[in-house]
Amino acid sequence: MSSSVGPLMASRRTTASHTIGVSHLSDLLAAVRAGSGHDAYKIAVIADNVLGRPTFEGRKRAFRHLRELYLLDEDQAPFRALRAAWADDPAGGPLLAGLMAFTHDELLRASWPAIAQAGPGTHVTSQYVSDALAASGVTGLGATTLAKAGRNIASSWTQTGHLVGRSVKHRVRVEAGPAAVAFAVTLGHLRGARGEALLSSPWFDLLDLPDGSRRDALDCAHRRGLIDVRSAGNMLEIGVRRLLDGGAR
Repeated sequence: MSSSVGPLMASRRTTASHTIGVSHLSDLLAAVRAGSGHDAYKIAVIADNVLGRPTFEGRKRAFRHLRELYLLDEDQAPFRALRAAWADDPAGGPLLAGLMAFTHDELLRASWPAIAQAGPGTHVTSQYVSDALAASGVTGLGATTLAKAGRNIASSWTQTGHLVGRSVKHRVRVEAGPAAVAFAVTLGHLRGARGEALLSSPWFDLLDLPDGSRRDALDCAHRRGLIDVRSAGNMLEIGVRRLLDGGAR
C-alpha cells in the first residue's frame, strides 16, 4: 500500500450543500470489498447505482460528495484506516464517518466548538449552527449559504450521534468505542501529533470523553489490538500501524 496520507484538515465545504451522508457511506462500504481500488467505488456508485440515486447526474454528485469527505481510495492512509476501523466496529460507523468528515470539511470543523460547548440536553437549532459559522471567521458565506449549511451540519452532527432528534435536536454525548478511539489517534498521528498530544487532538475531542477517562479509553483500544501503547515514566508512545496497514494483525 502507498504511504500517502492524503489531504488532512482540508478546506472543502461539502456541507454547504449536503450532509455528510453517513448512510450512503455505509451502503457503499457494504457493497465494495475492502482492498478494492478507487475505481471500484466509482463504478459501484455511478454504474451500479448502489445508492439508489434516481438520475445519472445524481449518482455523479453523490460520488463526488463522498469522495470529498472520505477519499474512497485505499491507497490513501486515512481511508484505509477508516475501512479497518469500520470492519472492527460497524455499529460505530457513524462516529468514524464524523471523524473523517471533520478532517476534510472546514465548515463542519468550524461548527464543532459550538457543538462541544452545548451541554447534554441543550436544544441545538440549525440557526444556532449558522450563527456559530458566522462567528467562526470562515469567510465567503452569504446568508442563504449559512442557513443551508446550518441545516446540513445540524443533520450531520445528528448522523454522528452528537445530536438527537428530528425537528427538535438536543446535544448528547456520543458512545466512543475502541475503534473510534484508535481511528481518532490514527488521524492525529497522520497530522503529526505524538504521545500525550494525541489525547488532546481535535479528533480525540470529538469522542466526548471526559479528561479523566481518555487514558482508559486508549488502553481499551490497546487491549483490543487496534493500537499499541507503551509508557515509561512520563513518556507515552502510541503506535497506529494496524489501522494504517488496513487492519492486519
